[in-house]
Amino acid sequence: MSQRQLDEHRGYLADERRTAAYRAALAEVVRPSDVVLDLGAGTGLLGYLACDAGARHVIAVDRGDILGLAHDLAAANGYEDRITHVQALSTELQLEAPIDVAVCDQIGGLVYDAGILGCFADVRRRLLAPGGRLVPASFRIFLAPVTFERGRAAVDFWAEHPAGLDAAAARALAANTEWSFSVGPEDVDALAAGREVAAFAADHDGPIAGSAVFETVREGRFDGYVGWFEATMSPSVTLTNDPWGTERFDRWCNFYPLDGGFDLLAGDRVELHLDVRPRLGVVSWTTQVADRNGHLHERRGSTFNGSFLTPATIESLVTAQPVQRTQRVDALERALAMIDGEASASDIADALEGQIGTVFASRSHVERFVHSITELIRS
Repeated sequence: MSQRQLDEHRGYLADERRTAAYRAALAEVVRPSDVVLDLGAGTGLLGYLACDAGARHVIAVDRGDILGLAHDLAAANGYEDRITHVQALSTELQLEAPIDVAVCDQIGGLVYDAGILGCFADVRRRLLAPGGRLVPASFRIFLAPVTFERGRAAVDFWAEHPAGLDAAAARALAANTEWSFSVGPEDVDALAAGREVAAFAADHDGPIAGSAVFETVREGRFDGYVGWFEATMSPSVTLTNDPWGTERFDRWCNFYPLDGGFDLLAGDRVELHLDVRPRLGVVSWTTQVADRNGHLHERRGSTFNGSFLTPATIESLVTAQPVQRTQRVDALERALAMIDGEASASDIADALEGQIGTVFASRSHVERFVHSITELIRS
């Protein structure tokens, strides 16, 4: 676990373009009296940059245990007296007074897919003072039709009888999947220049929809679209993961396959309609291709059709269904009855130990059950 997290945060700290953009933006946005909220703080870098920009105080929030490392780094670098560390989900955070600035780097390849829009929307509703600022402040998203061998291979693998299996059912899922790839200009060939598809504020978590028309500039196989963003960090600072951009920072791009693909010629017309539902995590893309012979082709893709939902899972989400009482409900009632400010989690686990073999498989299963309850009520 520590290797994965250290590698992830090493990448963040080593990305000089990312650091420079956040440093410059915070220097432009933060005022000396400001309290800054650092969402998904990780090692705490953005909070330190906010302190350097003159923030009066920083509240660093992260749900993970890496927050302990952030506390140590703050102390080692002289920030300890200006930063409060809170281990929690930002959506569960309660503050005594509104904050002035919120900063976050939970930005996915097409923005929404790492959670920043929902986090910022919640901050705007509950935690941000009137006139408070967000860093980043807004986004533009772009897509381009591409020839992309790695993306096509990720989909077509499932049609090649891997391990001797007929895996065509998985290929249908793969063709409706939003793929994440770290790409540069040497990895992907654009059939037409990228187009802006939508622009929105950083706290917009409602539907995002847009269209673009491309005229191909060269012939090639149309495998799908590569998508990226440009973030407005502050009035004069931007940040992008544009795979062809000379100032791009190290962030993945998203690939949206075109099922079956097309062989295009220069001058062919491609029309894209994109629909993103951030709260649901669903992206849909519709393509119409008008070739030079006057033929019109249409393809549709949606991550909803790329999900592993089963009928049983869907039925379990229907709130009108009666909730059945089980032995686990009895265990839950017993655990809740013991929460009186005196009993410890270990005491509650001891009381439930007699249900090992019926409700629980082992002592560790009991302890996980109790831990989940304490985590829920702690928030």
